[in-house]
Amino acid sequence: MSQKTTSTSAKAAKPKSNPPSGPTPAELASQWEEARLTYPIYSALAAQFNLAPLPYRDGELPPARPTRAIFERHLMWLDELDDRVLAYQLRQIPPSILNASEEGLRSLVRRYLQKQHRTSADRDKIDLLLVQYFAMGATEELLHRDITLADVAQVLRPVLSEADATPLEWCQPLERILERARSYHSLRELMEDGLLEQGRLLKDSAGVMFYDPAALVAFCRFNFLVRRAFIRMLHADLKAVREAVDALEARGVKTVDCRRAGFSAAETTLQLRYFCENWRQPFQKDYTQSSVTHAFEQLLAVRADLEEALGAKQSAPSAPDAPAAKAPNAPSVPAPAKPSAAPALANGKDSNSPEAAASRSKQESAAQTSAESQPEPDKAASHPSRKPAAEAASPSSDVTDPEKCMETIWEQLIAVPPSRGRSMSTVVLHDTKVLLSSWEVSAFVSEGGQEAEDLRRAVVARALLAVATDQKKRSGEEGPLTSALALARDEVSYFQGRVEEAKKAKKTEAAVNLGISAKRLLSFMEEAEKLQS
Repeated sequence: MSQKTTSTSAKAAKPKSNPPSGPTPAELASQWEEARLTYPIYSALAAQFNLAPLPYRDGELPPARPTRAIFERHLMWLDELDDRVLAYQLRQIPPSILNASEEGLRSLVRRYLQKQHRTSADRDKIDLLLVQYFAMGATEELLHRDITLADVAQVLRPVLSEADATPLEWCQPLERILERARSYHSLRELMEDGLLEQGRLLKDSAGVMFYDPAALVAFCRFNFLVRRAFIRMLHADLKAVREAVDALEARGVKTVDCRRAGFSAAETTLQLRYFCENWRQPFQKDYTQSSVTHAFEQLLAVRADLEEALGAKQSAPSAPDAPAAKAPNAPSVPAPAKPSAAPALANGKDSNSPEAAASRSKQESAAQTSAESQPEPDKAASHPSRKPAAEAASPSSDVTDPEKCMETIWEQLIAVPPSRGRSMSTVVLHDTKVLLSSWEVSAFVSEGGQEAEDLRRAVVARALLAVATDQKKRSGEEGPLTSALALARDEVSYFQGRVEEAKKAKKTEAAVNLGISAKRLLSFMEEAEKLQS
């Protein structure tokens, strides 16, 4: 007992060595070397996005042996830029700078991985930079064959020394997403199924588990393979557009109604060919940004317009009302089953018959508006042509009001249900075409509940904005655009909250669908705001 006490007293009396007051000279030298290697990337970001003044003249590197003041000032400059730079901005800088040096890219990735307090923005940058590093370090043969977790781990080891190829159970959804993407032939299918959003939801829900070396390897492989599939499908869509233009011109067609894509009702095939041949894939921008999403959706809308025109041209004279041609392998959309599950204005009895649904919609519309007579219900349902849509969108319809707009959209969808095999449907409002996804159509014609109501609201806000944008372009009228933008801003805030609620409730499909619809609304808002400036 006394021996233990004596020993303890001796230890207490022994002078303690002071812990190191800061980094060692070797650590400081390593920090500076990293700062010099990454400076070309940071300086390009600072100059391209006006984030901060450059500390050195253009083309000049930090000195190899800095003074203490230069060292501290430069590291503070890097830290400030880290707080401002976003992942999509890294993608926008020229590849000749980002990929100029393996050491520079490796140092940048390590810089973010070694941060003690990482934000979601840091996570997105790590996510991007790891796949960038993999693409740089992998052999040409590897980039074009089936890529395994072991392949990715091996390439990443210089930047991620603990890279682990062990499959993680919670990362298995990534493999299921990739399996579905392999079977797709068009970006429409990828965007309709919301596969990119599903992958992002998994990443968002991972928390700190995302930084597990095995998870980083899994997400890097996922990102690269999705990017490769994305490029394959994009080329297929561009090829389909070119072939459709060729086929129409061979049949003597000179103009096409491309309002769905934001062009005119009589766009020349020459101009459409020019659009296709000069379309540039905006991979320097973040494909999750609404403006870039709009660029891809416009390409898909052009393809849909051309194939619709081609399908109408190929229809037999005895069947002028044949449905529009559909994109190959597009997901099917069930025919409407229960009109009573549509907005409350329907007030119909349950029925699985499209003919009965069309009949009820026409009768109720006549009773409510005392307007012009409607076409026979059996004709509207059995011949899904664009005639009923055109009549429902007549100038006398007041679709500038949200409730009237919702009613008009519902009437068109329920009267002309989408044919099986088509993933998207179009409604016409005041001579403006609005493209709806399969889940948005279902929200109008076959689904009820809060999630369907949210989707209907998103479609209405987008439709009102599309109509007001076209009015502004045609007549310069400002009032409807201002009102539609005000509504859209309020709705976007609401939708963002609803998406977060769906994520917390683990309602992945609801979060993905409403998230995509909200992004499309944001894309329309960006275009409308440009007209106001």
